[in-house]
Amino acid sequence: MRRAPVCAAIAAAAIATTRAAPFELPKPTGPHAVATTTWRLTDNARRESFKDGAEPRQVEVLAWYPTSSPSGYAPAPYLREGLTEARTFATALRAPETSFDDLAGVQTHAVVGAAPLPGQQKLPLLVFSHGYATGVASSHTALLEDLASHGYAVLSVVHPYEAAAATLTDGRVVTSLDAAGKSLPGVLDVFSEWRREDETMAAVTRSDDVAEQLRLLRGYLSTLRHTDVALRRWVDDTRLVLDRLSTLPANSAAGLLAARLDARRVGVFGHSMGGVTAGQFCLEDRRCAAGLNLDGIPQYGAMIDKTMPRPFLMVYSARPGRTGASDAIYRRAAHPYYRVDVADTRHLDFNDMGFWGGPLKQIPVLGTIGAARATEITRAIVRQYFDQELLGKRSQLLSGTAGFPETTVKTFPAPAR
Repeated sequence: MRRAPVCAAIAAAAIATTRAAPFELPKPTGPHAVATTTWRLTDNARRESFKDGAEPRQVEVLAWYPTSSPSGYAPAPYLREGLTEARTFATALRAPETSFDDLAGVQTHAVVGAAPLPGQQKLPLLVFSHGYATGVASSHTALLEDLASHGYAVLSVVHPYEAAAATLTDGRVVTSLDAAGKSLPGVLDVFSEWRREDETMAAVTRSDDVAEQLRLLRGYLSTLRHTDVALRRWVDDTRLVLDRLSTLPANSAAGLLAARLDARRVGVFGHSMGGVTAGQFCLEDRRCAAGLNLDGIPQYGAMIDKTMPRPFLMVYSARPGRTGASDAIYRRAAHPYYRVDVADTRHLDFNDMGFWGGPLKQIPVLGTIGAARATEITRAIVRQYFDQELLGKRSQLLSGTAGFPETTVKTFPAPAR
């Protein structure tokens, strides 16, 4: 296994040593060292709509997991797709392309390619998805490393052409932008459907009448034809990742990890569109034992008219006009439904971007909460929830016995049938 570290990761780590790090990534809080590996999958049953059907759909997976033998392996780079990831994000913000280049100097706490933690006990599995189009998979490193340090295997699904960057099986790095630096047409189709979202969610949250909330939500959801297609694509990507675990090369880090995963303890979560994907996937796929959404509002898809026999947690930031916007959906669908509100936050406080600064300080996507504090709270919410639902460890935060001054917790029991 020691000859397995990926050449690209070593090269990226070498580049990182030449750049000054803009911040220190918070250390994982668990007892285990952390390893990471990557693989790509091809789904010949689906055609890539962003390539006019000329290629099959491909999906990238970034995995974090506990290890006991990190010595001798290369450190993992922070930008898993290289500078393309940071530069696509900067361009999407209409900032100078090199605004976030110094992220290449950030040091992670994981190594590439080490074997998973030895032993007979299976590892609980979490599947994660990033946000839509401008979502940067690497920006969730602090959270995913922390979960791995506590014994979870975490598979981060990178959705190509709808992420800042993703690497395909032939080594091509693709982005959500065209050659002119504009969003791809398919991405623009989705964004165009969201133009009235703030207005509609504000109307939903102003109403105290659940029937009126559902009427407003149904009216808005009925207009999201392109969004529904994207959501279906992401749910199918997630399903592909789980379906193909048994096909990974047995002697690779990925194959060794796959052999250790506990198919009975699977949690699905994500940020923004990734959180919405978690909801739809958990509605459809019985392998999901618990789902979690980090500030993805509203819940697109079919859940508004269906129920699911599993728990779900919605984490709301303090974005004006958004808090509680999906409650009417989750309260009747989830069994049970947990809601956590985090004061002083905005949409991007649930990833590492609070540490990034730069152009992000000029737009209202970060709250007044400090980045370190936001990371601490996000880590606690996510880990305690999955500890409770997958491992049977009662969450002090969700039960109200211990929490944070910034968090407000509500629990809604399963609806009567």
